[in-house]
Amino acid sequence: MSADSLSRVLRADLHVHSYHSGYARHLRFLRTRDCYSDPEAVYRTARSRGMDLVTITDHDSIDGCLELLNRHPDAEDVFVSEEIECLFPGVPLKAHIAAYDIDERIHREIQPLRSNVYDVVEYLKQQDVFFALNHLFFF
Repeated sequence: MSADSLSRVLRADLHVHSYHSGYARHLRFLRTRDCYSDPEAVYRTARSRGMDLVTITDHDSIDGCLELLNRHPDAEDVFVSEEIECLFPGVPLKAHIAAYDIDERIHREIQPLRSNVYDVVEYLKQQDVFFALNHLFFF
């Protein structure tokens, strides 16, 4: 990324899914996907809507971003992200944490921590990863 692009405001939609998010967990009996969009279509739509940067926050997966980067290996406007479903220990409550600009190692190391949202947050802080809590009152 050039110094010029860092001196201006950049636009990006930070909560987008692709078909790599799998099946909707809250409507399991319907066997519907959480999203049907191809990563390439997500990319084209984002760019056509004026986004400077593109990421895909699939549920517990970075495969949408990796597929996109595989198709566009020199893309400087794509970064890897993920929406991590975590549990609050001792409470039947889930949280979705969006982790931005991660790599395959971070994705892999987060998976065994998902049973405790506090462990996920602590790990992301240690790795200096920007993150956000998505749709707080959904569950």
